[in-house]
Amino acid sequence: MLVDLHCHTHFSLCGCHSLLEVLATAKARGIQVQAITDHGPTLGGHIPTTFFDRFACPYPAPDFYLLKGMECNLLGDGQIDVLAKYLPYMDVVLLGIHPNTPRHQGAAYYTQELIKALEVNPYVDVLTHLNTPCYPVDFAAVIKVAVQKGVAIELNNSKTNLQRSPDDLTRELIKTCQAEHARVTINTDAHCLNEIADDTAIQKLLKEFTLDPTLVVTRDVASALKFIEQRRALKPPRPSEHP
Repeated sequence: MLVDLHCHTHFSLCGCHSLLEVLATAKARGIQVQAITDHGPTLGGHIPTTFFDRFACPYPAPDFYLLKGMECNLLGDGQIDVLAKYLPYMDVVLLGIHPNTPRHQGAAYYTQELIKALEVNPYVDVLTHLNTPCYPVDFAAVIKVAVQKGVAIELNNSKTNLQRSPDDLTRELIKTCQAEHARVTINTDAHCLNEIADDTAIQKLLKEFTLDPTLVVTRDVASALKFIEQRRALKPPRPSEHP
């Protein structure tokens, strides 16, 4: 595994380790592009402003790339909890349904909430763990809109490895991505050091399918960086980029 666009540190309440521990472990295990995507503020975590506007990765490119981002949460009616002041510094914005969203609302509700969020927030780059059983969605409906907007769909190793998403549901997600020619990312969603650079569970399921490799954003470093650069144009410019 060379690229991971979804990982948490203790800036998220659920992350176990520090930013430096995560980066050192990722580099030691052969990761060359590592995104840090801690949860948006609705879940109670806190990402300091200094991470975005001052922190410099201790490992230089081109051997290692740190991507700064956030995994945002739905707030209802198309709104998400991305912080506008951070957006100019973000390389990647993820969006997923998390426990701040009420359960038992039905697939139509969650499907429309995701679609509205994509319509309102053009800077969302990746939809995470659509195959969460307690938040069912119409895969085809959501993925069609994602494809139209150039948004990638995550295939999440952690949910698969921990069996928080049944394999059959994950197979359905992969099959829908395949049918809709969606761009996908293969991510760890690591919360602990032992999960970093581990995609074995999702790769086992992927062997049952024949995905077009050109649609796998995380297949290599060049593809991942090209995706990030393409999506970067949809975000506000960094202060130094103002004319």
